[in-house]
Amino acid sequence: MNIEDKIVLNRFIVGLLYGVVVYAIYLLRGPLEASRIGWAASILVYYFTIPYIVYKYKPPSRFQVYFRGLATFYATWLLTTILLHELFRFLGVVE
Repeated sequence: MNIEDKIVLNRFIVGLLYGVVVYAIYLLRGPLEASRIGWAASILVYYFTIPYIVYKYKPPSRFQVYFRGLATFYATWLLTTILLHELFRFLGVVE
């Protein structure tokens, strides 16, 4: 794996975990609150991955630090939340 693949994989894992957290907020607080918290906190979560990426992978360009994996992070947490909602609704756990 090259450095770009490692960065994207890292942000995929963070997005997956964040999606589970947002879904838990949805179950506890409701959809409006989960949406508000989810979008606002996603900026902070992504921002906090930047120092970790710099420390761990030492990428040579700022593009790799700031933008590599951006779409992966957002798509992953959104799809995780949607899939968990559909899965639990199909299983009859939630309405």
